[in-house]
Amino acid sequence: MNLLPRDHQEFRQKEYWDTFFKSRGKKAFEWYGEYHELCGLLHKYIKPSDPVLQVGCGNSTLAADLYDVGYRKITSIDVSDVVIKQMKDQNKGRPDLVFEKMDALNTTYEDASFSVVLDKGTLDALFTDDSPEVVEKIEKLFNEIGRVLRVGGRYVCVSLLQPHIIQHISHWFVDQGWPVRIIRCTEADLSKPPEDRIFPVFLIVCTRFKKMAAMKPVIELALSSDGKLTRLEKPDSLIESVRGCQQFAALRARLAKGGGQDSSLEEMCLQLRSEDSQSVKYSLFLCERSKPNSNLPFAAFIVPQGREVEWMFSTAEGRRQLCDSASCQRLIVVHLGREASFSSLEEVQRELSPHVLEFCPTGLPSGYKVPFLSAGAEQVGSRTERCRGKSQISGDYVVEDVQVGESFYRRLIFLSRPNLTQSEAVLKTKKDKNKKLKKVVDLTELVSTYHTYMIGAIGLYLSRPVTVLVVGLGGGSLPSYIHRTFPLSNIHVVELDPSMVDIATQQFAFKTDSRLTVDVADGLNFFQDTCKKFHLVMLDVDSKDVCSGLSCPPPDFVSSRTLKQIAGCLEPDGMFVLNLVCRDQSLRNDLVERMSSVWSSVSSCKLEEEVNEVVYATSRPAGGGDQIKKSLTNGFKLVNDHVKKAIKAREDLIDVELGVKLLNVKK
Repeated sequence: MNLLPRDHQEFRQKEYWDTFFKSRGKKAFEWYGEYHELCGLLHKYIKPSDPVLQVGCGNSTLAADLYDVGYRKITSIDVSDVVIKQMKDQNKGRPDLVFEKMDALNTTYEDASFSVVLDKGTLDALFTDDSPEVVEKIEKLFNEIGRVLRVGGRYVCVSLLQPHIIQHISHWFVDQGWPVRIIRCTEADLSKPPEDRIFPVFLIVCTRFKKMAAMKPVIELALSSDGKLTRLEKPDSLIESVRGCQQFAALRARLAKGGGQDSSLEEMCLQLRSEDSQSVKYSLFLCERSKPNSNLPFAAFIVPQGREVEWMFSTAEGRRQLCDSASCQRLIVVHLGREASFSSLEEVQRELSPHVLEFCPTGLPSGYKVPFLSAGAEQVGSRTERCRGKSQISGDYVVEDVQVGESFYRRLIFLSRPNLTQSEAVLKTKKDKNKKLKKVVDLTELVSTYHTYMIGAIGLYLSRPVTVLVVGLGGGSLPSYIHRTFPLSNIHVVELDPSMVDIATQQFAFKTDSRLTVDVADGLNFFQDTCKKFHLVMLDVDSKDVCSGLSCPPPDFVSSRTLKQIAGCLEPDGMFVLNLVCRDQSLRNDLVERMSSVWSSVSSCKLEEEVNEVVYATSRPAGGGDQIKKSLTNGFKLVNDHVKKAIKAREDLIDVELGVKLLNVKK
């Protein structure tokens, strides 16, 4: 089955095309390929006996090249007197070639005069942008092409397919009932050095048909001159695949220039889909090893299904560490799409090898076979979807069970951020009423390390009943664990999204009672309106703004006004515990300063190999500096002792030694 490139939302179209217009200078035609590079495709779609109209011929030798191999019925037009005179003089030895001064938007030829309208770069030159004036001009050109072409005739156009051009071509001709075929001219790249192969050349073939009611669109794409044609269902699929080709070309060219150490490349994701599906089948990430003397020059690592959300595979930093661990100079890390099925690592290798090889370093020996690595015995892994739905607030989501080694986990994923786990729980095997084995959520286990350090704050209040406010439910793992393990606790949860309450209840064994209650409400409003006081306020809310440097919590939750309201919800010796995910150090520093203006002590644990940082803020007596560090450390130890007794745990919940090492107190 063919794999098609899929447009990725992070591909910066404007930057890509700005590069072209700066670099092409006065040599525009060279970007479109020479005759010997294009002739294989041109001869396939133009017969020697076809009457051909070449629009915007300029001083191109294309007509003469075709003439010299037997094409005699070629008429070339241009709006420049100088060009037409020049071309007539140059082609006196080719008496059948016709050159006329004429505007392609308004020709004088009779209807259905030609079998082919040939265009090399003219459409790109005229279609400068998508302003109404330019679009009107282009539609006039297309209408004129349709008028002079016979039924069954072809518009054959060589183009680089800027975004507005592919958008308009695909929709306009499909709407007219014309079959549209786009072929990538891979030969046009061969004469260029690898670092200049940034802009793929495409041949567009639109065939004039009479429009028929209820006719299904005929849209086809081939990724090479001799490649298999893939039938697509709609214009948007064609647009997406073309842009995907351009992304692949851009990355290959940057690598050829020696850009492997460019950090922006590490965030780039190239996606492939099956020809019969719009869903992503493979997502490819590139990483380069900074250390010399690697054991492997080039390899691919297949991330088992369900593990793509782990730090090692979902972050650029983690993938760099993976690259170093594999002692590989250049590594392609491959995520397997959740909509697809995979039978074996060998199947993946067979399907992906030609695509992965496009990113190999220079200097590899001929016939180099790319090693495909995976996580031990897991190979392609397994993923079982339990349910999917759509939240009015958070968008599409899926709940799935995955196996990691010998362990099983249940995960909630928002599809707007498919490489990020929203909530996760450990599964255990249990017999049901009919004595059949089934997997259920284990409420005595926590998956997220940052949750353990948030719970560590309870150690300051173990000698008495503790009231806890949790803002942000997710799958309910945090409040469920506190409720199950600390019987003197009373937990109140505030969750904005009613869908999350349903998911937590139906999929993650979340249950309310007199000690565990839930309000479906906006946490900001709750902070403002409540008269209740809590020993602990735990804020664990993600931001829906994926472009923000502050991923958790949303900025409104840590404004000066809201922080003061949170302080007002606390008992005099209470503590605010925040799950912070912030990629922008200046934002993080500003937040800590704001918190320091509200509480007398602010400290934090930035977890290694994770994006989370747990921040503790309090104004409890004798809570400053070293004293709060000592209190938290002692609290961690007390929680460990309590957990071992309460649920008969064999191992510590909190790594106290690591916590002490990571605990940073704001002076």
